[in-house]
Amino acid sequence: MEKCRLWLSTEEIKQESLQGATVVVIDVLLATTTLVTIMERGARRIFPVSSVEEAQQLKTKLDHSSVLTGGELGGQPVEGFDMAHLPDEYTPERIKDHDIVFLSSNGTRAIMKAKDADTLLLGNLRNAYAIADHINRKAPEEVIIICAGSLGQFSLEDYVCANLILSQLNVGNAHLNDAAVYARHQRFDPDHVAQLVAQGRVGRNFGKLGLDELFEFVVDVGTSSSIVELHNGVELGFTSIGGETK
Repeated sequence: MEKCRLWLSTEEIKQESLQGATVVVIDVLLATTTLVTIMERGARRIFPVSSVEEAQQLKTKLDHSSVLTGGELGGQPVEGFDMAHLPDEYTPERIKDHDIVFLSSNGTRAIMKAKDADTLLLGNLRNAYAIADHINRKAPEEVIIICAGSLGQFSLEDYVCANLILSQLNVGNAHLNDAAVYARHQRFDPDHVAQLVAQGRVGRNFGKLGLDELFEFVVDVGTSSSIVELHNGVELGFTSIGGETK
Protein backbone atom coordinates (compact mmCIF):
# COMPACT_ATOMS: atom_id res chain seq x y z
CA MET A 1 0.00 0.00 0.00
CA GLU A 2 1.36 3.38 -0.99
CA LYS A 3 -1.35 5.69 0.29
CA CYS A 4 -4.16 5.47 2.85
CA ARG A 5 -6.65 8.22 3.55
CA LEU A 6 -9.51 8.64 5.99
CA TRP A 7 -12.32 11.02 5.08
CA LEU A 8 -14.63 11.87 7.98
CA SER A 9 -17.77 12.78 6.02
CA THR A 10 -19.29 12.41 2.57
CA GLU A 11 -18.49 16.06 1.91
CA GLU A 12 -14.77 15.23 1.87
CA ILE A 13 -15.12 12.95 -1.16
CA LYS A 14 -12.99 14.18 -4.03
CA GLN A 15 -13.95 12.62 -7.35
CA GLU A 16 -10.48 13.06 -8.81
CA SER A 17 -8.98 10.96 -6.00
CA LEU A 18 -11.21 7.93 -6.51
CA GLN A 19 -9.69 6.54 -9.69
CA GLY A 20 -7.61 3.47 -8.96
CA ALA A 21 -8.46 3.50 -5.25
CA THR A 22 -10.05 0.85 -3.08
CA VAL A 23 -12.75 2.64 -1.09
CA VAL A 24 -14.56 1.53 2.05
CA VAL A 25 -17.84 3.35 2.78
CA ILE A 26 -19.03 3.23 6.40
CA ASP A 27 -22.47 4.13 7.74
CA VAL A 28 -22.72 2.01 10.87
CA LEU A 29 -26.12 3.31 11.99
CA LEU A 30 -27.52 2.04 9.77
CA ALA A 31 -27.11 1.85 6.03
CA THR A 32 -23.97 -0.22 5.54
CA THR A 33 -24.96 -2.54 8.39
CA THR A 34 -28.41 -3.09 6.90
CA LEU A 35 -27.11 -3.48 3.34
CA VAL A 36 -24.59 -6.19 4.24
CA THR A 37 -27.27 -7.94 6.32
CA ILE A 38 -29.69 -7.84 3.37
CA MET A 39 -27.16 -9.67 1.22
CA GLU A 40 -26.47 -12.19 3.98
CA ARG A 41 -30.18 -12.95 4.20
CA GLY A 42 -30.49 -13.94 0.57
CA ALA A 43 -31.16 -10.90 -1.60
CA ARG A 44 -30.00 -11.29 -5.20
CA ARG A 45 -28.81 -7.71 -5.74
CA ILE A 46 -29.10 -4.31 -4.07
CA PHE A 47 -29.32 -1.07 -6.03
CA PRO A 48 -28.31 1.94 -3.88
CA VAL A 49 -29.92 5.21 -4.93
CA SER A 50 -29.69 8.88 -3.97
CA SER A 51 -33.34 9.96 -4.05
CA VAL A 52 -36.94 8.77 -3.87
CA GLU A 53 -37.40 9.69 -7.52
CA GLU A 54 -34.39 7.61 -8.55
CA ALA A 55 -35.72 4.66 -6.54
CA GLN A 56 -39.12 4.85 -8.22
CA GLN A 57 -37.61 5.18 -11.68
CA LEU A 58 -35.26 2.24 -11.13
CA LYS A 59 -38.03 0.00 -9.83
CA THR A 60 -40.05 0.81 -12.96
CA LYS A 61 -37.03 0.16 -15.18
CA LEU A 62 -36.27 -3.21 -13.57
CA ASP A 63 -39.93 -4.07 -14.02
CA HIS A 64 -40.24 -7.49 -12.42
CA SER A 65 -42.18 -8.84 -9.46
CA SER A 66 -39.07 -9.56 -7.39
CA VAL A 67 -38.11 -5.89 -6.92
CA LEU A 68 -38.62 -4.33 -3.50
CA THR A 69 -37.93 -0.78 -2.32
CA GLY A 70 -36.51 0.00 1.09
CA GLY A 71 -34.77 2.65 3.14
CA GLU A 72 -35.33 5.94 4.91
CA LEU A 73 -35.02 9.69 4.71
CA GLY A 74 -34.27 11.62 7.87
CA GLY A 75 -34.56 8.37 9.80
CA GLN A 76 -38.19 7.93 8.76
CA PRO A 77 -39.75 5.32 6.44
CA VAL A 78 -40.40 6.51 2.89
CA GLU A 79 -44.06 6.62 1.89
CA GLY A 80 -44.75 4.04 -0.79
CA PHE A 81 -41.63 1.95 -0.12
CA ASP A 82 -42.05 -1.73 0.73
CA MET A 83 -39.76 -1.56 3.76
CA ALA A 84 -37.83 0.94 5.86
CA HIS A 85 -34.21 0.68 6.97
CA LEU A 86 -34.01 -1.67 9.96
CA PRO A 87 -32.28 -5.03 9.42
CA ASP A 88 -35.09 -6.93 11.13
CA GLU A 89 -37.47 -6.01 8.32
CA TYR A 90 -35.35 -7.85 5.77
CA THR A 91 -36.11 -11.44 6.69
CA PRO A 92 -34.93 -14.29 4.45
CA GLU A 93 -38.55 -15.21 3.77
CA ARG A 94 -39.27 -11.75 2.43
CA ILE A 95 -36.17 -10.92 0.40
CA LYS A 96 -34.56 -14.17 -0.76
CA ASP A 97 -33.75 -13.96 -4.49
CA HIS A 98 -35.20 -10.43 -4.68
CA ASP A 99 -33.64 -7.22 -5.95
CA ILE A 100 -33.70 -4.41 -3.39
CA VAL A 101 -33.68 -0.73 -4.36
CA PHE A 102 -32.37 1.03 -1.25
CA LEU A 103 -32.22 4.68 -0.20
CA SER A 104 -30.74 6.27 2.92
CA SER A 105 -30.04 9.80 4.06
CA ASN A 106 -26.29 9.32 4.37
CA GLY A 107 -25.03 5.85 3.43
CA THR A 108 -26.31 5.50 -0.11
CA ARG A 109 -25.46 9.13 -0.81
CA ALA A 110 -21.84 8.36 0.08
CA ILE A 111 -21.90 5.16 -1.98
CA MET A 112 -23.21 6.91 -5.07
CA LYS A 113 -20.82 9.82 -4.67
CA ALA A 114 -17.88 7.38 -4.47
CA LYS A 115 -19.13 4.93 -7.10
CA ASP A 116 -16.32 5.74 -9.54
CA ALA A 117 -13.72 4.17 -7.25
CA ASP A 118 -11.81 1.22 -8.65
CA THR A 119 -13.28 -0.93 -5.86
CA LEU A 120 -15.99 0.09 -3.39
CA LEU A 121 -16.66 -2.02 -0.29
CA LEU A 122 -19.22 -1.65 2.51
CA GLY A 123 -17.83 -1.54 6.04
CA ASN A 124 -19.53 -1.74 9.41
CA LEU A 125 -18.62 -2.84 12.91
CA ARG A 126 -19.75 -6.40 12.26
CA ASN A 127 -17.45 -6.96 9.26
CA ALA A 128 -14.66 -4.48 10.11
CA TYR A 129 -11.99 -7.15 10.57
CA ALA A 130 -13.09 -9.03 7.45
CA ILE A 131 -12.76 -5.80 5.45
CA ALA A 132 -9.24 -5.20 6.76
CA ASP A 133 -8.21 -8.79 6.03
CA HIS A 134 -9.65 -8.57 2.51
CA ILE A 135 -7.73 -5.37 1.79
CA ASN A 136 -4.52 -6.79 3.22
CA ARG A 137 -4.80 -9.82 0.96
CA LYS A 138 -5.56 -7.74 -2.14
CA ALA A 139 -2.82 -5.21 -1.27
CA PRO A 140 -4.09 -2.26 -3.34
CA GLU A 141 -1.82 0.73 -3.88
CA GLU A 142 -4.33 3.19 -2.42
CA VAL A 143 -7.08 2.84 0.17
CA ILE A 144 -9.65 5.48 1.10
CA ILE A 145 -11.95 4.95 4.07
CA ILE A 146 -15.04 7.15 3.99
CA CYS A 147 -17.22 7.82 7.03
CA ALA A 148 -20.63 8.74 5.64
CA GLY A 149 -21.34 10.93 8.65
CA SER A 150 -24.70 12.53 9.21
CA LEU A 151 -25.77 15.28 6.81
CA GLY A 152 -22.25 16.62 6.58
CA GLN A 153 -21.39 16.18 10.24
CA PHE A 154 -18.97 13.84 11.96
CA SER A 155 -20.48 10.59 13.32
CA LEU A 156 -18.77 8.86 16.23
CA GLU A 157 -19.83 5.33 15.27
CA ASP A 158 -18.45 5.65 11.73
CA TYR A 159 -15.12 6.90 13.04
CA VAL A 160 -14.87 4.05 15.56
CA CYS A 161 -15.44 1.56 12.74
CA ALA A 162 -12.83 3.27 10.55
CA ASN A 163 -10.42 3.17 13.47
CA LEU A 164 -10.88 -0.59 13.91
CA ILE A 165 -10.28 -1.20 10.21
CA LEU A 166 -7.19 1.01 10.17
CA SER A 167 -5.81 -0.74 13.24
CA GLN A 168 -5.68 -3.97 11.22
CA LEU A 169 -4.37 -2.65 7.89
CA ASN A 170 -0.84 -3.32 6.73
CA VAL A 171 0.00 0.30 5.98
CA GLY A 172 3.77 -0.19 6.24
CA ASN A 173 5.44 2.97 4.95
CA ALA A 174 2.28 4.20 3.22
CA HIS A 175 1.55 7.92 3.13
CA LEU A 176 -1.34 8.67 5.49
CA ASN A 177 -3.46 11.81 5.62
CA ASP A 178 -3.83 13.53 8.99
CA ALA A 179 -7.10 11.82 9.91
CA ALA A 180 -5.60 8.38 9.23
CA VAL A 181 -2.48 9.24 11.25
CA TYR A 182 -4.62 10.28 14.20
CA ALA A 183 -6.82 7.19 13.96
CA ARG A 184 -3.79 4.88 13.80
CA HIS A 185 -2.54 6.33 17.08
CA GLN A 186 -5.91 6.15 18.85
CA ARG A 187 -6.78 2.51 19.48
CA PHE A 188 -10.22 1.43 20.70
CA ASP A 189 -10.79 -1.71 22.73
CA PRO A 190 -13.40 -3.77 20.81
CA ASP A 191 -14.94 -4.79 24.15
CA HIS A 192 -15.71 -1.13 24.87
CA VAL A 193 -17.05 -0.17 21.45
CA ALA A 194 -20.72 -0.59 22.40
CA GLN A 195 -20.33 1.68 25.42
CA LEU A 196 -18.56 4.31 23.31
CA VAL A 197 -21.02 4.25 20.40
CA ALA A 198 -23.94 4.49 22.82
CA GLN A 199 -22.65 7.94 23.82
CA GLY A 200 -22.90 9.33 20.28
CA ARG A 201 -25.91 11.23 18.98
CA VAL A 202 -27.40 8.35 17.00
CA GLY A 203 -26.47 5.85 19.69
CA ARG A 204 -28.36 7.92 22.26
CA ASN A 205 -31.37 8.00 19.95
CA PHE A 206 -31.34 4.21 19.78
CA GLY A 207 -31.53 4.14 23.57
CA LYS A 208 -34.38 6.64 23.67
CA LEU A 209 -36.34 4.58 21.12
CA GLY A 210 -35.80 1.35 23.01
CA LEU A 211 -33.87 -0.28 20.16
CA ASP A 212 -31.55 -2.12 22.51
CA GLU A 213 -31.61 -5.45 20.66
CA LEU A 214 -30.91 -3.79 17.32
CA PHE A 215 -28.11 -1.76 18.87
CA GLU A 216 -26.47 -4.93 20.20
CA PHE A 217 -26.66 -6.45 16.72
CA VAL A 218 -25.05 -3.42 15.10
CA VAL A 219 -22.14 -3.11 17.56
CA ASP A 220 -21.28 -6.83 17.60
CA VAL A 221 -17.73 -6.28 16.38
CA GLY A 222 -16.22 -8.85 14.05
CA THR A 223 -19.16 -11.24 13.84
CA SER A 224 -19.53 -11.08 10.05
CA SER A 225 -17.01 -12.16 7.44
CA SER A 226 -19.05 -10.98 4.46
CA ILE A 227 -17.57 -8.64 1.87
CA VAL A 228 -20.12 -6.70 -0.18
CA GLU A 229 -18.90 -4.69 -3.18
CA LEU A 230 -20.43 -2.24 -5.63
CA HIS A 231 -20.31 -3.75 -9.12
CA ASN A 232 -20.15 -1.58 -12.24
CA GLY A 233 -21.01 1.46 -10.15
CA VAL A 234 -24.62 0.28 -10.04
CA GLU A 235 -25.40 -2.76 -7.91
CA LEU A 236 -24.17 -4.29 -4.67
CA GLY A 237 -23.27 -7.96 -4.52
CA PHE A 238 -21.05 -10.39 -2.70
CA THR A 239 -17.32 -10.55 -3.24
CA SER A 240 -16.97 -12.97 -0.35
CA ILE A 241 -19.86 -14.68 1.43
CA GLY A 242 -19.26 -15.31 5.08
CA GLY A 243 -22.17 -14.22 7.23
CA GLU A 244 -21.81 -14.45 10.98
CA THR A 245 -18.63 -16.00 12.30
CA LYS A 246 -20.06 -17.20 15.55
